[in-house]
Amino acid sequence: MKSRFLPRFVRQRYAVKFVLVLGVVAFAIALVGGYSYVHANDVIGDETRTEMVADAEIQAQNLDEWLTRMEVQMRSLSESAAFQSGDERDISLYLWSVVERDSDIDAAYYIDTRNETVITGTGSASIASAESVTKFYGRQEFTALAQRTQGDVVISDPFRPSPDAAPVILFATAIPSEPNRAVIAVANLESLSKAHLHDNADGRFVVVDPEGTVVLAEDESRILSSDSLDGAQYGDTSGYLSGVSLQETSTEVGYAHLDAHAWVVTSRVPTDSAYALRTDILTQILATLLVVGIGAGVIAATIGRDTVDAVQTLAAKATALRDGNLDVPIERDREDEFGDLYEAFDVMRTSLRDQIVEAERARREAEDAREEAWAEKEASERRRRHLERTAETYAQVMQACADGDLTERIDPDDESEAMAVVGRSFNEMMDEVEARNEQLKTVSHVLSHDLRNPLNVAIGRGELLEEDAANDHVGPLLESLDRIDAIIDDALVLALQSRVEDTLPVTLHDVAQRAWSHVDTKDATLTVDESLRFAADPNLAGHVFENLFRNAVDHGGHDVSVRIGALSETHGFYVEDDGPGIDPADRDEVLEPGYTTNRANGGTGFGLPIVVQVADAHGWTISIETATDGGARFEFTDVADVEANVGSAATTV
Repeated sequence: MKSRFLPRFVRQRYAVKFVLVLGVVAFAIALVGGYSYVHANDVIGDETRTEMVADAEIQAQNLDEWLTRMEVQMRSLSESAAFQSGDERDISLYLWSVVERDSDIDAAYYIDTRNETVITGTGSASIASAESVTKFYGRQEFTALAQRTQGDVVISDPFRPSPDAAPVILFATAIPSEPNRAVIAVANLESLSKAHLHDNADGRFVVVDPEGTVVLAEDESRILSSDSLDGAQYGDTSGYLSGVSLQETSTEVGYAHLDAHAWVVTSRVPTDSAYALRTDILTQILATLLVVGIGAGVIAATIGRDTVDAVQTLAAKATALRDGNLDVPIERDREDEFGDLYEAFDVMRTSLRDQIVEAERARREAEDAREEAWAEKEASERRRRHLERTAETYAQVMQACADGDLTERIDPDDESEAMAVVGRSFNEMMDEVEARNEQLKTVSHVLSHDLRNPLNVAIGRGELLEEDAANDHVGPLLESLDRIDAIIDDALVLALQSRVEDTLPVTLHDVAQRAWSHVDTKDATLTVDESLRFAADPNLAGHVFENLFRNAVDHGGHDVSVRIGALSETHGFYVEDDGPGIDPADRDEVLEPGYTTNRANGGTGFGLPIVVQVADAHGWTISIETATDGGARFEFTDVADVEANVGSAATTV
């Protein structure tokens, strides 16, 4: 659609389009070149200003760190043990070690500020002698420093101690607890310039003080001279000055203030050097445009004409191929890339015929593969359905075993080895479970018949013996026999199967009252707040209440109060007392078989586990909470066929 915007004579002539494209390309290159120059000019200008300000800030930061280090060192020097001792020999040795260790300190002096005399010192006298510091050219600076060094480090203005001496600055501080005593360190500004001013390939760093005096400079001859740049042009923060005339040369200046002292660091680069890259870019762009113009003319005169002829020939051959004539001759009569293109068309023609034959063969193979895939899919679907049926059969057998029929077995699947292994493993497991269950039944039979009968005879004999003989051992003997009888009852309950099949309708009131009558409850009281009907094995349900009543009396005392009521919202009931309760951290442990805190009084640790066993057999859920009066509260939910008798009155035993 876009080609319709071109005139017809242009669309139909490749040569016209070729020349037009060359012109558009040349114009586009010129346009891009102009934009590139303008953009580069702005970018280079911004980058140059940013870089020079950054250089000045970095240099200022380095000098700040150096001045801070010097102040710390001067304080450390004045507070050293040598100066605190006042011993001149120790002080002299210490000053000598400082000058030898620190290349930025050329001399150091211990002075008396009252009479302006040097007590001892060390270092290069040619830099700043003791006499020059206290009496001649340094006298004014020394006097000012001596008056201001009370607990602080003072930096002097730069000066020359003598006409032939190097420019210096002084660092001075008073000696704590030593009146009229101070220490002065002398720093050579020429050495400091070499050591602390970084190289700047295109310009120079110059550091000036507020009076416009050059303090540090890469050109050492400028130190202590008045700077040719007016300091009033500096702002309060880091900044940039463009096109400043310094020594009849246009100069770019980036500046930054020190934090540790009132100095300004300037980075100075001649404008021609700062923007040399911009000039190079303009020159390269103009040269590029000239080369493009000449190249476009040469291309149009030589390559263009041959290209047009070759394109027209190829267009005719391509049209024939498009129409299905795969026998059209395509001879190569050129040695350049168009010759390669002719040969490529011929190879494509031959390859296309071969591909048509190959495509037909591939189509037949694909149809065969599709039929095989469908067959495999059907077989896979059949295997899936078989596995689903097998898994369903396995699940039914497992559920039957879980429901108590331990005679059910799995017929191992002969089509899946994995499923067969599962079936055989399950059968082996159930054989073992059934054998253990038979052993358990045997033990239960022994407990309920073979052991119970002689126990009953022993209890009867003991009771007769108690009636006939006044012996202190008969009472404990009968208590022990009764305890054995209770343990047998507990063991039989613990040995019951995991599910209760035969249940009868019972009421909470009746089961609780009957259980209360079977337990020695001492002076305890029982209150049934609200009764309900539910389905349960009456004897097994009685064990739940009997064991909870015993637990309440054992831990809550002889006069404990027990309360029972319905849980209408959660379909169940609760049993609670006003005893000491059960700590939340122990509530899981107390339900474990064998756990007891009353073993000294005959506790077996089976009472609460029996409650759990009976609850699980009925499908009830048990939880331990805190009662209203702070005692233990046992809640039973998921109780079948719960029907609350709302109108029943509370009863108390």
